[in-house]
Amino acid sequence: MDPDSLTLVVKYTCVSQFAPAGNSHVWTTDDLLPAFVYVTVRAQLQHLGAEIRLIEDFTPQLQGSGQIELMFTTLRASYLQICSDKNSP
Repeated sequence: MDPDSLTLVVKYTCVSQFAPAGNSHVWTTDDLLPAFVYVTVRAQLQHLGAEIRLIEDFTPQLQGSGQIELMFTTLRASYLQICSDKNSP
């Protein structure tokens, strides 16, 4: 599956999953991961893996920092998902 097709699948999955829930629904990270993957793919970051490793190496204070750590972990998870999808037939 080419990247454009993958982004369309993720986009329509996100819209179909998120729209019916309404404003009062509390979203978990698992709910938001497809949207995060979509945004990460659309950002077209050329060296995201290297930048993630750079952040891990030079910001040890991220561990235990709450929301920022959660966002960084979600970014890392979306990167790993993209790499996994890229390598699967």
